Amino acid sequence: MRRFLATLAGVTLALTAVAAAPSPATATATTRVQWAACTEVALAGFDCATREVPLDYDKPRGATTTIALARRPADDPAHKIGTIFVNPGGPGGAGRGMVVAAAAGRIVAPDVLARFDIVGFDPRGIGASDPVQCFPTDAEAEALFAQMKLVPLSRAEISSTIRANLAYTEGCVRNAGPLLKHMSTLNVAKDLDQLRQAVGDSKLSYIGYSYGTLIGATYANLFPGKVRAVIIDGNVDPDQRTNHRLDNKFERAGGFEIVLSGFLSECDKAGPNCAFAGNARAKFDALRDRLRQGPAEVPDLGGTVTIDDLTDFISGVLYNIAGWPDAAATLQLAYDAILGDGTAPSTLAARPFPKAKPGPGWSADDYLYNGNDSFLAVNCADAPLPRNPARYPGIADRFERANPTFGRAEAFGEVACANWPRITERYAGPWNRRTANTVLVVNPTYDPATRYDFAKRMTRELGNARLLTLDGYGHTTRYSACITGWYSRYLIDGALPPTGTRCKQDLPPFPG
Repeated sequence: MRRFLATLAGVTLALTAVAAAPSPATATATTRVQWAACTEVALAGFDCATREVPLDYDKPRGATTTIALARRPADDPAHKIGTIFVNPGGPGGAGRGMVVAAAAGRIVAPDVLARFDIVGFDPRGIGASDPVQCFPTDAEAEALFAQMKLVPLSRAEISSTIRANLAYTEGCVRNAGPLLKHMSTLNVAKDLDQLRQAVGDSKLSYIGYSYGTLIGATYANLFPGKVRAVIIDGNVDPDQRTNHRLDNKFERAGGFEIVLSGFLSECDKAGPNCAFAGNARAKFDALRDRLRQGPAEVPDLGGTVTIDDLTDFISGVLYNIAGWPDAAATLQLAYDAILGDGTAPSTLAARPFPKAKPGPGWSADDYLYNGNDSFLAVNCADAPLPRNPARYPGIADRFERANPTFGRAEAFGEVACANWPRITERYAGPWNRRTANTVLVVNPTYDPATRYDFAKRMTRELGNARLLTLDGYGHTTRYSACITGWYSRYLIDGALPPTGTRCKQDLPPFPG
């Protein structure tokens, strides 16, 4: 969960308070969203709204839950095509901040911004959308985090990690309320169709990243006739994720290993442009294996450095090649201090593997851990994982033998699902319904969290999909004018790249 928070911090934008522009609580899918100026500093200049949707779609006239939205209006409203909904992934990612990213040119090109409203939404239970909260205070959640290890090794660490995760689940059951049983991606996709109707679009235009690709694939199979232009970037394998989650987590660990090998290989090829060059693979493995034996006390690096620190750091680094040169320098500093003569340059003012802090909370007391809570609530609802906690140590050993850096962390990443309430309200296929228009599947060849194999399977499993490949590194496609150009042609005109199209990445891993 700590690694998830670090990842989420790099993908979504931290906002600061609940939206203050509510739409009527009695709104239905046939009434339009009522937009008003956002009142939050982080969303200044954008439009905000809320929308009521059924808490339980089996009881459509029953209780509701609130979805919070933000909008960047089209620059050329006279020639507006429609609305593009955007999701940043997670699960647990609050999506309203995507309008800020869009305005900064980090999602689509100006020609798309001219013709579409961009709408980011916080999925149910997340961010400003009636956030689930497993503990009354941060301190209670943090007391359990303190008992968990990202990479539990000893019998005592394993027992403590499992026990604390199970206690975390108990806190969610005790405190999160009725929404906890209705957090599955099935419901998010149904919410998205409500939002589509509420902005007046006859068909959906959507961009979903990472976990957001599962939302897109689920929508495409629930509402195949309502697909206008759906881009899914950084893909899951939908069948494996929902029906064979343990296999999925094993292959996720392998994806991180593949990209780590690429990072180390590119470093050596870069020579003087990479501070960790010079048999980088052997140096990294030596550093990992040393920290696996126990913490290293390095005063010049800020105190104690652990295997959790290294694993958390390197997994986050692999998401974005723009940070690779600095990460290589950090690894060399750590290597010199821990396996060298025990000292580090005096210019190093902070520990080498800083831990990311979660963004501001959304509840009245600014609870910080809605991201963790909703991450578990969605994943434990969507996919079957072993219900017997005693199985996890053996699973971790098997994962680690094949994936020595990331296998153990991946095996324990969702052990809280072992005693999560049983949820039958989920979508697990079929995935092959033919959509009204072709879904565009986009993926880097070296994506750590959503490996390229997943994208190829997504394309095969969907009933009407085309794969666009980025030959490059990172989680979801970045730094490619070629990819951005195809985004524009597809979203505006419905044009598809020819089968087998590959784009290059414009930013090298270790620039000169």
